Amino acid sequence: MTNRQTQALLPSLDAFMTMLDTEIQAANEQQMVAVLVLSLQRSDRLQALLNSQYAHIVQTHFCENLHPSLRAKDRFVFATDNECWFILPQLSSEALAVLAGHRLLNALSAPLKIEAHTIFFHPSIGIACAPLHASKAADLLRIADQAQKNAQLNNLRFELASVQRDQRSSPDDLPKAIKMVLDDNALEMRYQPKVDLRSKSIKSVEALVRWPADHAQSVATNLLIDTAEQYGLIEQLTIQVFNKVLQEAASWESMGLHVVVWINLSARLLALEQLPKILERLLNVWNIPASAIGLEVTESAFIHDIEHTTALLFELKNLGFRLSIDDFGTGYSSLAYLRRFPIDELKIDRVFVQGMISSKQDKQIVQSIIGLAHNFGLSVVAEGVEQESTLNTLRLMGCDEIQGFYFAKPMPGQDLLNWCEEFNRHIVERL
Repeated sequence: MTNRQTQALLPSLDAFMTMLDTEIQAANEQQMVAVLVLSLQRSDRLQALLNSQYAHIVQTHFCENLHPSLRAKDRFVFATDNECWFILPQLSSEALAVLAGHRLLNALSAPLKIEAHTIFFHPSIGIACAPLHASKAADLLRIADQAQKNAQLNNLRFELASVQRDQRSSPDDLPKAIKMVLDDNALEMRYQPKVDLRSKSIKSVEALVRWPADHAQSVATNLLIDTAEQYGLIEQLTIQVFNKVLQEAASWESMGLHVVVWINLSARLLALEQLPKILERLLNVWNIPASAIGLEVTESAFIHDIEHTTALLFELKNLGFRLSIDDFGTGYSSLAYLRRFPIDELKIDRVFVQGMISSKQDKQIVQSIIGLAHNFGLSVVAEGVEQESTLNTLRLMGCDEIQGFYFAKPMPGQDLLNWCEEFNRHIVERL
């Protein structure tokens, strides 16, 4: 990395806050911005304070070490000689911020050698995301800083901030509301078709859980999943989602609609040793083969206990489930996943799909992922397709399936059969 590149990654504190304000204003539930507060705990702090030239050299080498772990759009600044703040924009979930944090920690695991000095780091990271945790730059930094202090206090390498509850409810109200909804079996499912570009048919759909529309509260899906994980409700939620999905899949089968239904698995679920047995039991209840169900897992779910996750994924694969890596291409991805895990499919993150018409870099990333996946014998799904120009470009690139508003928004299960029939009659003409 050149000095000019180093300076590009190191804005002033004022410029950093301006960037953060801009990214927060553009953030939403589909495209979050994360702030990471990294405490380095350097072994050479006194030397860096006493010698400004030495401190500059350390910063340059530090940037060179971290550069491969960051995307071009990520930025960071030295708040002090011992603390860095990072902005990671356009993330589809907070799980990707956790993955980025792990990559930064791994990059700092080896000592930094500069001339006669060997610098050791004992880092800890606090993570907060907008709009999930806060909607103002100062608040987001404060929450990430507190998460970092909690991690350091508890001798942890990182901590993701807890969700700040909606002001309309007390911290205890939301878990109680979720428990009541689960006990009433009231969660709703929506299904978004995936269009196969070669056969011009619908071979699979993604199942998306939603808070009941007629409930007095309004709860975003990210907040629902996050709270369920924090309060030990994720297993109950997952069983309910699988039961609803399998029931509807059995109904579609009886009416002649044969599709693979993809269901998202949270990182916390992969820690459950009994997960394969739970899912196998549910399949038997509804007489659905595992091959009719796909399981989508985000990359960050792999990194907490790599050996356990590998064994679990192979067990799920042996049962007959199809497996997919969600949000691939975020810049924190690793080729090791493609070699080590028994996966069938990659999903390209919507950020790159939606940006590739105007961005040569995003287009190259999408093309590279498609080529990489096909070299590994994997199919590729592009999510977030909303324009015909995007569809045509993906077709020319050899993408296998597309998913997005261009063809359909997520819909209730009872509407899917009619939608597929209509697609086969008319919408296929748009391909």
